[in-house]
Amino acid sequence: MLADLNLPMDEVEPALHRERVAALLAAGYDAVAVVHTAAGRLSEADRCKFQPLGSSELAAARPEARSALDLRAGASAPATATLPSATAANSSNSSNSNSTSSSCHLQQLTRLHFVAADVVQAAQLSASGANADLLRGYHLVSITPKNERVLHMACTSLDVDVVCLELSSRMNLKLRPPAVKAALRRGIHFEICYAPGLREVTARRNLFCNAQSLVRATRGRNILLGSSARTGWEVRSPVELVHMAALFGLTRQQAQDAVRLAPRAVLAHAAARLAGRGAAAVGTAAPAAEGDVEVGDAEAAADEMAEGGRQQGQTQAGRARGVSVAAGAGAAAAAAARKRAAIGS
Repeated sequence: MLADLNLPMDEVEPALHRERVAALLAAGYDAVAVVHTAAGRLSEADRCKFQPLGSSELAAARPEARSALDLRAGASAPATATLPSATAANSSNSSNSNSTSSSCHLQQLTRLHFVAADVVQAAQLSASGANADLLRGYHLVSITPKNERVLHMACTSLDVDVVCLELSSRMNLKLRPPAVKAALRRGIHFEICYAPGLREVTARRNLFCNAQSLVRATRGRNILLGSSARTGWEVRSPVELVHMAALFGLTRQQAQDAVRLAPRAVLAHAAARLAGRGAAAVGTAAPAAEGDVEVGDAEAAADEMAEGGRQQGQTQAGRARGVSVAAGAGAAAAAAARKRAAIGS
């Protein structure tokens, strides 16, 4: 499955949005997700109001999109078994969304992206909180943490599908192993947005440096590639993304998984969350390698080694005391024998 799950909608003109989606359709993508970004406090203004594009709008936006629509019209529509079904606030909008996205053979999903400056703000993303109905109106939920406490909270307990770090700027967050491993176990993906690196040299340098650090921290697992494109020019084809992912430090197989398997895993995770089953441990995470040691295993091994060292030290001390006692007894016996010999003579 090919999907771009990061198309910002805020402050983007409708014509540019049509151009972006048409470019993705022409490049062979099966699904897109439009993103509404919120920060601070969630309110009624953050409810999903997205209206998907129709076939006629996409065909008029780009000639290549018309050809792609003609090709897909004769083929079966993309499979929707793993796609989450958000509960829209307005039922008419929901039915219109489903029918329109099916008619153009492109799944058009919605995503709420929340920028959290502290743990109090991040707690609003709880599925059982006051904003539960608002969150269910979106197919996907993601977060950008501004400090390490929020990052740890997002990885270990928040009901989110994607963690999106600000990789194109100087990053002050440290990716600590306990938080990263918790996110991998819960099926949460880390997103790398490549379009900001196309706009400025400094942003590109930061993007590659931070993305390589992220790949090292996750060992290449649960990496999602998104565009965050503002125009159709910033959209890249799947083949280009595979080559770009290799420059981030992913192996060839991991790069292909980040392009083809990661979007489906994210949507499956979101479907499980919307169904009320909590964070599903689905994703592209590979089994731990032989050299991978969990934190708990390392502590247990250290305790075992320390206990063994104490026991060995006690044994050696006992042996030393035994040797000393035996030596003392031998010396006393020799002295007594010499004394008896002297008396006898």
